[in-house]
Amino acid sequence: MLPLQAPPEEDLIGTMISVADSNKNGFVEFEEFERVLDLKKSTRTCSSGGGGGIMEDAFRLMDKDGDGRLSLEDLKSFLTCAGLPATDEDVRAMIELGGGGGGLSFDALLKILGVN
Repeated sequence: MLPLQAPPEEDLIGTMISVADSNKNGFVEFEEFERVLDLKKSTRTCSSGGGGGIMEDAFRLMDKDGDGRLSLEDLKSFLTCAGLPATDEDVRAMIELGGGGGGLSFDALLKILGVN
């Protein structure tokens, strides 16, 4: 019998959290989060349309079908994997906050996170 393994997304998220948690207290404080994302540089890059950076990599990870938009299913799946289960209503509200439509674009996600 094969041993059970976590899905690759969970492994990746766990690794990302371990890297970000520089004081190893089990939590990623804002300062640690900001340091990992290097928000000052990535904000200029992302908002100028240059792309790249960790934020864009995270977006691509969440965008399971690769259509450039985070659907309700994309967002809900990512939030659940990150240990932040959300209802469909919560996710719809996030999408509306980002401008609605058929899902969240990269720029809309930055707007919701307050990075853009």
